[in-house]
Amino acid sequence: MKVKLRMKCKACGHWNSIEVEKVMLNPDSPEPKVQIFLPAYLPLKTEVCSKCKSIIAEPKGIIRIMKSEHGNHNV
Repeated sequence: MKVKLRMKCKACGHWNSIEVEKVMLNPDSPEPKVQIFLPAYLPLKTEVCSKCKSIIAEPKGIIRIMKSEHGNHNV
């Protein structure tokens, strides 16, 4: 499913909107009866920051959103 994802540029801090494909990953689990599906995002093309022109995402990388220590979301 194609969705828009907002990502913050690591270089300048500007928020950018990028188009990604949402996929569900099924990592190996020590419990064979338990299945876990983790949401992940695949960029459709190389995305650059609209402000500083640095590369934000590339098609060969998978993006996972995880919580940081401070409760904010890390991208």
